[in-house]
Amino acid sequence: MIVRKTSAENTGEVLKIIKTTGCHNYAHEKLLKKSGGNIFIIDGIDNRAANILKQEALSCGTDAAVSEEVSRFKSGVSRVVLFGTASQIEKLILKFKEQPFGLKELADSLNNALIQKQNKIVVCGTKKITTGKKTLVMGIINLSPDSFYGDGTEGKTVLLTKVLNMKEYGADIIDVGAESTRPGSKPVSEKEEIKKIVKFLRLIRKKTKLPISVDTYKPAVAKAAIDEGADIINDIYALGYDEKMADVVSKNKTGLIIMHMLGTPLTMQKNIKYEDAVFDIFKFLSDRIDFAVKNGINKDSIMIDPGIGFGKTVEHNLMIIKKLSEFKSLGLPLAVGLSNKSFLSKIINAEDIKERFSANISANVIAALNGADILRVHNVKEIARALKVFDAVRSV
Repeated sequence: MIVRKTSAENTGEVLKIIKTTGCHNYAHEKLLKKSGGNIFIIDGIDNRAANILKQEALSCGTDAAVSEEVSRFKSGVSRVVLFGTASQIEKLILKFKEQPFGLKELADSLNNALIQKQNKIVVCGTKKITTGKKTLVMGIINLSPDSFYGDGTEGKTVLLTKVLNMKEYGADIIDVGAESTRPGSKPVSEKEEIKKIVKFLRLIRKKTKLPISVDTYKPAVAKAAIDEGADIINDIYALGYDEKMADVVSKNKTGLIIMHMLGTPLTMQKNIKYEDAVFDIFKFLSDRIDFAVKNGINKDSIMIDPGIGFGKTVEHNLMIIKKLSEFKSLGLPLAVGLSNKSFLSKIINAEDIKERFSANISANVIAALNGADILRVHNVKEIARALKVFDAVRSV
């Protein structure tokens, strides 16, 4: 069962959400009248539980959209859309804790989705990262010469200056990668990736105490990086490329970023198809979190990333940014990487990467507004300054 807290800007959007349940047309107007407050989408709920949920919701003064199959007492699972104020949902949670057919588990999921705690401490080896107090900035260091941003470098002086500048400008985390993951990119050898990452860490680790994330999906690279002081593994395959990665992260108690990607960097922008992009990505992340925890990784060490640009169209990317708050229902810090990506050029009709500057700032601030806890960016100075204004307004 998957529970998401969602939102709608108008009755048209609410109606669209209601219709996804397959409820009868005659119920639409009635449901719209009770659709104020919170909206929860519950997928994979047992139809028997859905029937109980419907009746209990009515008893609490609210309502839920259920499929016609639920109304006809047919067996199976379905989608339910539940409405309610915080107090109404809290009453339902108490009622569900004593109910069968998975409603006890639903109570816990609804509670997590309702609260969506802002401040979380992420355990990353010997370091701890606090999210929620402000929007954190993760500065990107590319060691790959074919980086889409054109900033791949290995020069010792350049790298050191770049990292120290990022720290001065306001970076909270440094993220380094030695293999490009731009669309169409080809993998580099494990040996070459380890060489570059280790060289970087040996140079930087003594110069800064900032948490360092390593962008890799290869267990051997991750282990070498951790041995040299890396605190976080940023895995674009979400532990799916090689399951040994889970063992490396678990044994070393490092932080972990689980990201969604459709296919591989070489194929991800070909034949892009989703039934429901936000739901499909949400379910994928939920499943991979479960996999990580079952393989010994501390849930308090996990962060999630919906993977903007990794197997998504412009429309998919925009919808993900708009619906970022839904991913907060998973109860983990949300990292978002949309820095200077090509979909921004398509929106502003300017292909030159240097012309994405203003669009990049706008997109990152909107992502923060919609729930991003960590922003992975190239332009640390400009984004950090924009976020200072954003966080100042949010704190008033």
